[in-house]
Amino acid sequence: MLCAQTAFSQDSTTHFVVGVTANSAMNYYGRVDSLKSKGLYPFVGVNFSNGLYVNANFVFIHNNLQSQYAATLVEGGWNFHNKKNSWSGSLSTTRYIYQGNTDLIQSAIKQSVAASITQLNKVVNITIGGDVKFSSQADPGAQAGLDHIIKFSRVFGKGVIVLDPSVFVYAGTQHFTQTYLQQQHFLLFPAGEEVVTKDSREFSILSYEASLPMILVYKKYSLILSPAYVLPRHVLTGNAPALFYTTATLKFTL
Repeated sequence: MLCAQTAFSQDSTTHFVVGVTANSAMNYYGRVDSLKSKGLYPFVGVNFSNGLYVNANFVFIHNNLQSQYAATLVEGGWNFHNKKNSWSGSLSTTRYIYQGNTDLIQSAIKQSVAASITQLNKVVNITIGGDVKFSSQADPGAQAGLDHIIKFSRVFGKGVIVLDPSVFVYAGTQHFTQTYLQQQHFLLFPAGEEVVTKDSREFSILSYEASLPMILVYKKYSLILSPAYVLPRHVLTGNAPALFYTTATLKFTL
């Protein structure tokens, strides 16, 4: 999915962050455009000591027909946790600013707000969350997932490697218009065709996703590789095929 870069953790200092993310298959809950575009997202941001953050992603797409700047995503939010580090959560809002004639699969979305909370423990972390996406109308969504953090310290001296196998399910509504030709009849005889348009709104499962984020932190640099396997659901033309894609992020913290 196309999303902004948020902080992985909260600490006691303020940081400026710059980096770039590459996406092997841009998708929206597993749905891809007909050109199967790839993405490149340079980003800048600042994470404040109190957990507040703001960042901007500059989205460039590449496919067989074009390579171009497509959109800017501006996100602000708050990452928080309790003193015992047994709970963590986030609140955020994102504004989507598209280039004219951009062919992004989710380009109808103008803004979104989201919230999530995670119960942290040594066995499995449990996350639940919700969001609302605003286009011509508002579409509420929900997510739930499990993950388990595996940490290796003192890699290359002062480096740290974190593995975070995760499984998530996403649900929500999607406003869409379905148009088709319907055969008309008079008595038993064909009487031409009529264009029929139906509006549909239904809260349903959007996708299931399994991923294995791998994070290498060395001094001020972070390298994040995240292969993911997603099963789209609730698609107009039937269930779309499963998608395997990978994101890779290089981040520098000042």
